[in-house]
Amino acid sequence: MEASLARAAVVAPSSFEEAYRAYVQTVARWARQLGGTDVDVEDVVQEVFLVVSRQLAGFRGEARFSSWLFEITRRIVANHRRRQRWLLRGTTGKEALADLASSERDPLDELERRQAGALVYHALDKLPEKYRTVLVLYEIEGLSTREIAELCELNLSTLKVHLHRAREKFLARYQRLLKKGAP
Repeated sequence: MEASLARAAVVAPSSFEEAYRAYVQTVARWARQLGGTDVDVEDVVQEVFLVVSRQLAGFRGEARFSSWLFEITRRIVANHRRRQRWLLRGTTGKEALADLASSERDPLDELERRQAGALVYHALDKLPEKYRTVLVLYEIEGLSTREIAELCELNLSTLKVHLHRAREKFLARYQRLLKKGAP
């Protein structure tokens, strides 16, 4: 994965179709990891590539193409997450139960999996965006600190400080949630 990301990031695609083919899976993975369970990955990917189609001609190559694309994805995911929080304020949870009931898996296993995931993403949601992003890219995506520094256009030492603080804040929040027993 690291080699393909590094190789693809060196040269900007010459057309929208080439950019889409080369990066659709990467953008989907970023969206899934940055957005958590509340973000519709397909919507994010579609919106990212709408922006790319409008702005590709203006890409000047001052940054790596993958950094530029990651920043677009990060912003769109942040907007979707913000929008989703507003929508969730009015729900009663019946939709989640209906989704659970229609699952093909064992309902108890599915419930436990969703609860564990919800706890992790609830703790992640409370992190400032700069910490959340680096933590997701490092711990979930498995990118190296050098790759994350390039994607986020950060100095390597700054990234390491952000990652250290992100871990501290995440663990503190996660442990408080565990003690409470629910998000």
